[in-house]
Amino acid sequence: MTDRLTRIAIVNSDHCKPKKCRQECKKSCPVVKTGKLSIEVTSASKIAFISEELCIGCGICVKKCPFEVIQIIHLPKDLEKDTTHRYGPNTFKLHRLPIPRPGQVLGLFGTNGTGKSTALKVLAGKLKPNLGRFENPPDRQEIWTYFFGSELQNYFTRILEDNLKVHTVQS
Repeated sequence: MTDRLTRIAIVNSDHCKPKKCRQECKKSCPVVKTGKLSIEVTSASKIAFISEELCIGCGICVKKCPFEVIQIIHLPKDLEKDTTHRYGPNTFKLHRLPIPRPGQVLGLFGTNGTGKSTALKVLAGKLKPNLGRFENPPDRQEIWTYFFGSELQNYFTRILEDNLKVHTVQS
């Protein structure tokens, strides 16, 4: 694994409005100006797509977006091998899971968008982890193999066999 800086590009799909803006994110992108499609968006698009591989992380698109829907999050290294769940391109990535312990309460806290609800849904068995493969999700056997040998293996086995009741409370 290299130590080069990597990034995640997040586009808020609820607020991105290519029909109402002039695609300033694309027009101001220095990579797009070199002819590479690091940002793909037209007035007919439903949402802007940012290529995480081509993005150089300059942040110009973040500043130029009139609806403030773009985030570029810099990571110290590529965490691809530990992705537990991802909803799609340019969306949140959940890396690893907290480990519930028998007889103990597990509490998660943090800022919005850090994966608390997603982690709880996976741990409660309400969301099947896709291991970052949102276009080609793994089957149950692949998921079991992924967690094989970890502390979460027995936990998920008990969830699948319906031998464990999980209660979630969100405030």
